[in-house]
Amino acid sequence: MIRLLISLLFVLSLLSGPVGASDVPQAEIRFEAQRQDGNWVGQELELYLELWSDGFSFGKQLWVLPEVRGGYLFQADSSTVKLTERRGDEQWQGLRYTFLFYPQREGRLEVPAFDVSFQVSTGYGKEPAALNFRTQNLLLDTSLPLGANRGGLLVSSSSFEMEASWRPAQAGKDALNLTVGDALTLEVKRRAQDVPGMVFAPLPDFRIEGLGVYPDTPQVNDRINRGSLTGTRTDVVTFICEREGKFEIPAMRFQWWNPATEVLSEQVIPALEFEVVANPAYAAGAAQTKGAIDGLLSWKALAAALLAVFLILYPGRWLAGVIADRWQRWRREQEAGEPWAFRQLLSACRSGSAMQAYNAVSVWLGHYEEGKSATGLLQLAQARGDASLAREAAVLQARVVAGSTAEWNGGKLAARLKKLRENKVQTASAANGLNPLNPGPATEESTPAAPSG
Repeated sequence: MIRLLISLLFVLSLLSGPVGASDVPQAEIRFEAQRQDGNWVGQELELYLELWSDGFSFGKQLWVLPEVRGGYLFQADSSTVKLTERRGDEQWQGLRYTFLFYPQREGRLEVPAFDVSFQVSTGYGKEPAALNFRTQNLLLDTSLPLGANRGGLLVSSSSFEMEASWRPAQAGKDALNLTVGDALTLEVKRRAQDVPGMVFAPLPDFRIEGLGVYPDTPQVNDRINRGSLTGTRTDVVTFICEREGKFEIPAMRFQWWNPATEVLSEQVIPALEFEVVANPAYAAGAAQTKGAIDGLLSWKALAAALLAVFLILYPGRWLAGVIADRWQRWRREQEAGEPWAFRQLLSACRSGSAMQAYNAVSVWLGHYEEGKSATGLLQLAQARGDASLAREAAVLQARVVAGSTAEWNGGKLAARLKKLRENKVQTASAANGLNPLNPGPATEESTPAAPSG
């Protein structure tokens, strides 16, 4: 019996560890760069965060990556590399997480310290220990290739591709001729190895008098295949011809550096020159609008004259003043006001006729922008910063210019104009009232990372 008890105690001692041993595990973290020197601006650099402990398993790893001035730092995925290390008589286990850093400025950059927390299990059935650490500041030195533009976003990659196309395309060496209201679209697609799409420089901020400029939201698509990252970014910008004249869209230059061969290359989108001429369809549309308004006014004038004769001959002269006053009020509110013009516009959008809608827009704009210089729907959309309305206006103009009689869907245009009109009413109401007590806070972008391992 005594031997059985001794054997049982011996087994329990093996399971629980040496008598008097602490249940708090030993642990540490390491945060270091793949390389300390030889880093080029724009080149991918791997940073390693390692968690080490003499415990059995890790859990609830958590940190928030800091913002780095002069570079981009992010975690591509939450995968880990398991590590082991012998320290004396103890076996330590480790987990390695990889972060990607893309410097965008030469000189010394600093990755600020950040907090790291995780749990370690000390044995089966035991409560895991919660541990908290803080990394050290990490200093990195970067160099800018000779001849590279300072202040821009440089792509450093062993493989870089770029495709650019114009719509409509220029036919050979023939000059590109457009008419007022035409749309000219540029699409630029860039792809690079080991560089995310967010690092590519945006297209220039075009400001060309006489051209409306409407950039789309860039499309970024990054793919990771067996740890290899390929980044793609597609930019689309549309130019709307607002007046006649000769124009030039300047050349665009994109540099990229191959760190393997240490060669700086440049790809160029040549400048585009074109001429914009008058659009006959606009003049025809304006003439039709004027004729419709003149016809409407002639009918109203005839009706008013007949009513006046009737009231003069009617024995109850005292009633003439009352009826005439109400008639004038109704005419001002219903037929000469902005609400009436907007109802006509919505009706024209439902009609399916692009020309009818274009004419109704012209009439409504005269009431909507009352007291201001004449403006078109594209100019109004640009002034309001409404890219969606600008696209619908461009579609409408294109149908009018082409003289197409096919069915046209004006639902989207009507919806955007309703929104524009509602915003103007709300803005006017707010201007006459008090400032809001709780203005919305400014948004701030952060780079959280809560991996599991």
